[in-house]
Amino acid sequence: MEARERVQEWIQSTFDIEDVTLQHDDSLPYGERVLSESDDDYAIVFFDESSDQVMCSFKEMKPLCFRVDPIVEFAERYNQ
Repeated sequence: MEARERVQEWIQSTFDIEDVTLQHDDSLPYGERVLSESDDDYAIVFFDESSDQVMCSFKEMKPLCFRVDPIVEFAERYNQ
C-alpha cells in the first residue's frame, strides 16, 4: 500500500468523515489536516518516511506525534 493510501485509510477508519473537513497540508509528507466541524479542534495526519509509518499530531499537542499504523493494522485484521 502506498503512503498516501495509508494516510487516507487511517483517516477513514478513525474519524467520522461526515463530521470533519480534510485540508491538504503541504508542510508534511502526504499531510492532511482533519478539521472538526463542531469545534475548533484539528489533527494533522501524515506519513513519516524515516519510520515508514503513518503519524498523527493534535492541535493541543503540536510538538508530539503518534505512530498510528498498528491501529490500522489491528482494524484491518479484525474488521474483515
